[in-house]
Amino acid sequence: MVYAYKATAGIWCTLSFFIVVGSIVAFFMPFWLVKNNDYSYTIPEDKNFKEVVNSLTVANDAACGVMSYCVPYNALPHPNENVTLNFKEEAHLIRCPMYTSFSDIPTIFGRVSSVLFGAGCIILLVSWIFSAISLCYGYMCDVSTFLLISIVQLFCLIINGIAILMWVMSWKDPEFKCHGVGYCGTTIGNFNIGECDLGWAFLLALASTGSIVLAVFFGCLSLFLQKRKDS
Repeated sequence: MVYAYKATAGIWCTLSFFIVVGSIVAFFMPFWLVKNNDYSYTIPEDKNFKEVVNSLTVANDAACGVMSYCVPYNALPHPNENVTLNFKEEAHLIRCPMYTSFSDIPTIFGRVSSVLFGAGCIILLVSWIFSAISLCYGYMCDVSTFLLISIVQLFCLIINGIAILMWVMSWKDPEFKCHGVGYCGTTIGNFNIGECDLGWAFLLALASTGSIVLAVFFGCLSLFLQKRKDS
């Protein structure tokens, strides 16, 4: 029974680790929605760069995520100056910036989504730490600890799922970064990805969130085996 408990706790700890890593990577990566621009073309304006009055040349892929996005340009005209900023050469200008402040995140749904998913990542990290403690120092974790961790992970499943749903609901807002020509087009809306494709980071977020169900199962199984071991 001791070996069965250790094996189950090991699976639980390992699975929880991959869920944490997958969730954190997905949270920071911009590749939730991806628009593949296979050829160059010019657009008159971009709402994300209202200060630029010159025409913009779409020459790269666009992407949007919870905490970052990628613009479809390799270079950008500098406002009020007859110069061009090159994304590859200018250190202060990157093509895939992260949102540096809460107000930079477009749409109210996007802001709520970032808070919920970020909180879910932190809570999942803490739960993984305790699951690792349960594996290495089983005597430090009693039955109530296993139950608490499983409930916490179930809570993370709910809030991460809501966060993903809220982010999808932000697509219809014109302020959404990937709304417009050069990005996902103007037809993007709720559960309609427009001209974009679902990116690997979005699929990773779904997989990590769905895998929490397995983690809760192995957590409950560890709880059961711990009770059997102590009886």
